[in-house]
Amino acid sequence: MPQLIFLGLLVAGGYFAWKAIKREMARVDQELNEAKKTPSDKQGATLELDPETGRYRPKQDEPD
Repeated sequence: MPQLIFLGLLVAGGYFAWKAIKREMARVDQELNEAKKTPSDKQGATLELDPETGRYRPKQDEPD
């Protein structure tokens, strides 16, 4: 009998864990879809090589 109680608790815990995981996956998916819809400030920016670090960075607009 204790095995059945343990098995029932295990199944119930798994069920609630699965629901929590699905809810979190839906939240993350919604955030990603919203992020895709909004344009990024640096989207399509021209990259230039930084001679000091050797890394590419977005080109800064130089004031006139």
